[in-house]
Amino acid sequence: MKLEIRKDVIYRCIGSDFNNGILACGYMMKPTKEQSQYNFLIDYYSCFLLLSGTGSYYTEDNTKISIHAGDFVQRIPGVCHSTEIIPDGNWLEFFISFGRTTYDYLCSLNLLPTDTPIIKVNYDNNTIHKFSRFLEQLKEAKDNELPYLSLMAQQIILSIVGYTQKDYSGDSLKETMEEACHILSSEINTTIHLEDVAAALHMSYENFRKQFRKFIGISPSQYRIQQKMKHAKLMLLSGIPIKEIALLTGYSDTYSFTKQFTHSVGISPGRYKEMS
Repeated sequence: MKLEIRKDVIYRCIGSDFNNGILACGYMMKPTKEQSQYNFLIDYYSCFLLLSGTGSYYTEDNTKISIHAGDFVQRIPGVCHSTEIIPDGNWLEFFISFGRTTYDYLCSLNLLPTDTPIIKVNYDNNTIHKFSRFLEQLKEAKDNELPYLSLMAQQIILSIVGYTQKDYSGDSLKETMEEACHILSSEINTTIHLEDVAAALHMSYENFRKQFRKFIGISPSQYRIQQKMKHAKLMLLSGIPIKEIALLTGYSDTYSFTKQFTHSVGISPGRYKEMS
């Protein structure tokens, strides 16, 4: 995969507590050995997918692990480590950082691997597209939109480490349906056409709908709504106004969002916020 990407990063913060509120991402090029990071220690979570280049990771006890393109590297809060660059000019990474409490929460649910800092993953052009889109969204987002983007950052990382696929035995159709779930769970502020999802999965529209209901238990459109409402609940708890949540979940107006939320959840958004 040929990559022609330059350094492009953004750092934001939710609130005033940097270690818990940081939200950052971007492409980093490290052509020289001087850009290696020795005895590196941070109090928030960060990770990167190495897109090209090679180097080494040194654990806290100085164990050396070689890292190559396709490796997902975790920087665990409070854990001292080093990353050494092989200075051939090829190093390119995409990193994402978020707060320590968010990391602790994901670990408590066993959603992030804790037994190794390095994971070999598969990625494609669609992954790069997600990275670039998230980077631009984070640059342009207003402060009150950052909680939603924090959820998106978590979603991107979980998709990279393959959490949603690890419970399957390798059945290709089941894996395809899990990929459909991932697509339907992403970019909830946009309109996704089911015909496009089917095409991305190399399936006919009717077969896609049939197989999705068979394996997931509900229709693709119902699943999409469920994901929107899940994010809406989290944003309500984060204090984002209902009018803004409507836009962030892809509804043209507050009335349409409120109607759908009430139908799906059983109570209105305002009532849900009051009861939580």
